[in-house]
Order: sequence, then C-alpha cells, then structure tokens
Amino acid sequence: MTTQIRNWLSLLGCAVVLAAPQAMALSAGDQQGEKEFYLGAFGAYEIGDGQRESKNGYGFQGTAGWAYNDNSSLELSFLGVGRKRDLDGRKDYLNALMLNYVRDFGMYEFATPLLPRFKPYVLTGGGAVLEDVRGDSHFHPAINIGTGLLIPLRFGSWDWGWGLRTEVKGLVQYNAKDSAPANENFLVDFQALVGLHIPLSFGHSRKPAPPPADCAVAVVDPVTGRQDCLADSDHDGVQDAKDQCPDTVAGTVVNEVGCAVDNGDADHDGVPDIGDQCPNTAAGLAVDGQGCAVEQTISLQSVTFETASAVLTGQATNVLDGFARALSGQGNIKAEIAGHTDNVGSPAFNMTLSKQRAAAVREYLISKGVAGNLLSTTGYGQEQPIASNDDEAGRALNRRVDFRIVLE
Repeated sequence: MTTQIRNWLSLLGCAVVLAAPQAMALSAGDQQGEKEFYLGAFGAYEIGDGQRESKNGYGFQGTAGWAYNDNSSLELSFLGVGRKRDLDGRKDYLNALMLNYVRDFGMYEFATPLLPRFKPYVLTGGGAVLEDVRGDSHFHPAINIGTGLLIPLRFGSWDWGWGLRTEVKGLVQYNAKDSAPANENFLVDFQALVGLHIPLSFGHSRKPAPPPADCAVAVVDPVTGRQDCLADSDHDGVQDAKDQCPDTVAGTVVNEVGCAVDNGDADHDGVPDIGDQCPNTAAGLAVDGQGCAVEQTISLQSVTFETASAVLTGQATNVLDGFARALSGQGNIKAEIAGHTDNVGSPAFNMTLSKQRAAAVREYLISKGVAGNLLSTTGYGQEQPIASNDDEAGRALNRRVDFRIVLE
C-alpha cells in the first residue's frame, strides 16, 4: 500500500471518530439556520488533459467545509491524483488545494419511496496545483467548476446526518509554457468523485423538534417520532383530508365524507334544520352558517301593486308573509324599505307613488307581527332604475321594492 493511500485512509478514519452520533449536517438535512462544519472523503477518477501523454488517473480528495447559511457553504479541498505515463509506465502526480463556494438547491423527493431524496448543488472556486509531469514539478494557479448530488444516508432509526456525495468538475490550470508538457498555456482535467459527507457538531446538535400539537388524536411516525394532529376544522368527526364539506354547521349529522345527510331544510336556506338558529328565513335571503340573515340588499320584482296605486297584489302579500316571519324570528335585524318606479308618468307623481308603496309594505309587515321600530321607508321614484325604461321588460324590472337588511 502506497504512502498516499495510507494517509488518505487515516484522514477518513479521523473523520469517522470526530463525527459525533448526534451531529447534523446542514447540507444533508432539512433543518434551516444551522451553521455547521463537515468533512468529506472521496475517491476520484480523472480524465486528464491529453497533452501529458499519460493514462487517466486515480486518487483521493479530502474536504473540510463550513455551511454558513441555509444553502451556502465554503469548502477547502485537497485532491491528489496519480497517472501512469505512456512513455515509461512511471507515474505523474497532481496535487490541488482549492477553496470553493458551494450552493445547494434544497431537498428534492420522488413520489415513490423506492428512490432516495437528494440535494443538487454547484461549486466553483480557485487555488493552486502542484504538478509533477515527467519528473518536472511546478506550482500553477487553477480554477474549477462542478456540480453534484448529496444523498442523505438514513437506515431505519439511524440518522447521524451523513450523506453520500457524487460530484463531477473541471479543473483548469495555467501552465505558462514553463513546464511539461511544453508549449501548453492551459491544461484542462475532469474529475468524477464519490464519497462521504460527514457533519461535525462542535458543541451544538440538531434543533429540537417542535412540541407536539395539543390535540385529542394524533399520528406518530414510528421512525422519526413526529406527531401530527388529525385536523377536523368543522368538528364533524371527519378528518379534513377526506372531508368533502369542510364547513359543516356544528351539530349537523354527516356521512362518511363529512357532508350533511338529509336532515330537512324547511326554509330552504341551505342550512339543515338541526343546526338552523333562524329556521324561518325568507326565500332569497343570504344567510350565515347558522342560517340567520346577514346584511344585504335584495330587490323584489315579485312585490307588485295595482296599476298606478299603492295597493298590494295577492302575489305581493304571499312574498311579504315570508319576510314577516323572518323579521319576527330574528330580533337583531332591521329593514329599510325602498320603493322604486319606472318612468311612466311625471317624476313628481312617481316619487310620491314610490313612497306610498314603501309605506304600504311597512304597514302590511306590521300587520303580520313585525315591530314597527324595525322598519323604515323611503321612496326614490324613477331615480334609480336597474334596467332600461325603453321597453316593457325593463320597466317591469324598475318597478320594484328593495329591502336593505341591517344587523343591530
């Protein structure tokens, strides 16, 4: 065994001893914000510049790194490669000391658990090369650029933050024509490396896991110990992950996918009777999750009057009966009743007529049990049309009564 191989095995052995069982590496883990030191030990295969007239080379690389934020590291690496010369079978050597900036792009995962997670990264930097070619040794400045993958190594509950690194890079050195091979300003070599990424804690360990959520039912991962609550936002007994109706009113009987079964909905407001706190809501009113009316303005063309008068038709009284029940059953709402007309007739006549019609609606609702202090009236005549008055269809839309519902 050569002296070079013995030295590199010693370095790898030291890295294993120094890597404490609780150490974590920023580059091989998911935690954010840790500043970590780490070591790397690699086997290297080199495709050398053909101007040297030697075989491709084999060697080792040792790395010491510092991950100084979530995705960035600085690495100092030493690469030693030996190549067999074509001429006499003896060896040429390359030793490179490089300082590199490393940028990773976060952890990626495949949908299938059969394939490992990985972090892609790129690196670039510069340094110096001591090269021995045909017995001629010289120092040269050099730069390199490369890319690689870091794959976390985890086996069951064993997880020290170690990783497997695979890397390819190009090394360019300035030869200056003063050393072999002669008349070559630049030499370009390519290296492929595979090795271990070994984190060092140096007095600090992994971040503690967040405390488990306070919930009645939890799922615990048998490997990591992570605990997650089974969320049930609407408290209907069906987990959010399978709840197809996530806003069910409390107390509603639901099926296996969290949707209400047929509990009846007498006022047809979309809230089952079992959870409806305002069970007599008038048709057409918007309601909240408890079935009670919310603030809104609705226009009713179905509240009609005898021609050119404020006398309600039979159709209108049927509609207003429903409103009376709704207003009587929900004590925190008031209603402003606004009358509107089309443009047939003089503006003054239409203004008076709209006020009379609003007042007629108010009197009818009071006769049905609605407290008078909950109702106010106004008339807008022909001033606020919602359609064109140029045809009968538009004029019919403009002859209306609006209810503005206000919550106290």
